[in-house]
Amino acid sequence: MYGEAMSDPLNARAKSLEDAYFSAAEAKAIEKLKEKAERAYTKKDIQQLTGISNDVVLEKLADLKIGGAAVLVMSFFPMIAVAWADGQILAEEKEIIMRLVATMGVQPGGPTHEYLDKWLAEKPEPMWMRLWTEYVQALCEKMKPEDRALLKNTVVGRARVVAEAAGGLLGVLWNVSKAEKHVIEQLEQAFT
Repeated sequence: MYGEAMSDPLNARAKSLEDAYFSAAEAKAIEKLKEKAERAYTKKDIQQLTGISNDVVLEKLADLKIGGAAVLVMSFFPMIAVAWADGQILAEEKEIIMRLVATMGVQPGGPTHEYLDKWLAEKPEPMWMRLWTEYVQALCEKMKPEDRALLKNTVVGRARVVAEAAGGLLGVLWNVSKAEKHVIEQLEQAFT
């Protein structure tokens, strides 16, 4: 009888320890599932915003926990900068920018689209190039060289498409102005 009385408190404590352990393990498992879901959502957002499809690069960007707005500005500012390089945005440049941002998931009528419209109507202040460059440099410090190269090719590649949109002789030869070339060089240097 004495042994049974001792075992009841012992069993109760053992049960409490077990419950606490499994409760903590469940909480950790639930937290991991939440993190996995958030990571997948973040990766999907980044993929839509940047057009990057390489899962390794998406993982790296998701690891950095950068906000969607920052990723979006990082992605579409280069197109705007190149378009304004000559002092005005031509209809062809605006058209190609609108097509490119649509592929990035920017919906007409949304706050991001409104901000884009503002930049298409008024040239962004020079400080935006500096802010963009600093952001990209900080981002690149945390990335592997091959991931950085892929991001650079995607982001600067879109800027080149915009630069080539209004160039050329009767649409036969692509021609990029000196001002546009200079902006593209600035954009590329941010990734080094």
